[in-house]
Amino acid sequence: MKTIRPMNTVSLKLEKLCQRIGLGVICIASTVLLISCSSKVASDIPVDLINNKKIPSVEAFNFQTFYTDSGVVRYFLRTPRLLIFDREKSPYKEFPEGFHLQQFDTNRKIISELSANYGKNFEKEEKWLATGNVVMVNNKGDTLRSEELIYLIKEDKIYSEKFVNIKKEDQDITGSGGFESDSQMKKWAFKKTTGHIYIIDQNNK
Repeated sequence: MKTIRPMNTVSLKLEKLCQRIGLGVICIASTVLLISCSSKVASDIPVDLINNKKIPSVEAFNFQTFYTDSGVVRYFLRTPRLLIFDREKSPYKEFPEGFHLQQFDTNRKIISELSANYGKNFEKEEKWLATGNVVMVNNKGDTLRSEELIYLIKEDKIYSEKFVNIKKEDQDITGSGGFESDSQMKKWAFKKTTGHIYIIDQNNK
């Protein structure tokens, strides 16, 4: 093989050097080791292993599914590409090309929708991570926009430490120092805010 020839030249040089210093046995062992290593061509090694990337156990395209809780449909997920890493210490699903998640009430009516350019779902923690052009809308039409949002299912809580903007029918509020709310955006709070709140002047009626 072509990959072995340069190693033979190196091994001859090593043998001469070893003979000079009286270490012929060690030199032969080194030569065998070099030849055996060089015979492994790059095509024999998985690209993911070379790049030290995690390999998913499942990959799916144009994937969609319902999530249920005690037989009741609670979420509907749609994504162009799904990667499942269930062999990790903390198993997760990854959505490298974005996702769209709908949340339902007990009557199967949509109460919120979440979409982003990238996402992860950590099963054990019951946690969602959404990044890149994050948009969340509740059933009243209130719209949240951010570059990152974390959703904790057990706690029914969403939060972000990034820039967040919320538009309601009579409000346009922006926060840059942190945001926290329930998943339907009924009760929310900013750490640092700026914005506009429109008030009806009762005297002009």
